[in-house]
Amino acid sequence: MKKIREIIVGTNNNGKYKEICDLLPSKIKKYSPKEFKISTPNETGGSFEENSLMKASYFSKKTNLTCLSD
Repeated sequence: MKKIREIIVGTNNNGKYKEICDLLPSKIKKYSPKEFKISTPNETGGSFEENSLMKASYFSKKTNLTCLSD
């Protein structure tokens, strides 16, 4: 399995971004969608899980990075 060296944290909420980043290893370079000037997509899923998957897929496709979203 390939090691993740960079990741986009799929939120434009500063508090959530910091909270998630604090849980990740310090060796991983973390990016915010704001750094790429990407807005958060509308959360139109029927559940928390659907919205999270939608955001992760969206940010990952936009940046070509692995995305962790809530």
